[in-house]
Amino acid sequence: MEIATIERKYVYQNGNNNSIELDDIDDMLSHQQIMEHYSQLYAELTNAKIMDKGIVNGFHEIHFKTLAGTKG
Repeated sequence: MEIATIERKYVYQNGNNNSIELDDIDDMLSHQQIMEHYSQLYAELTNAKIMDKGIVNGFHEIHFKTLAGTKG
């Protein structure tokens, strides 16, 4: 029996729908912990939502999506 692992791919999408692919720094960390780590580089991630897109092109794809809003 062979056990295959699926690599995770993290994608940061800001409110303008620009996407940045982020490395999976440690496969033992949760999605929340990965997002907290990258929030030091991208402050918008502190309020982002985690969206699990499932298996896409052989990767388990997780998106961190921020919503651009306006005041008033």
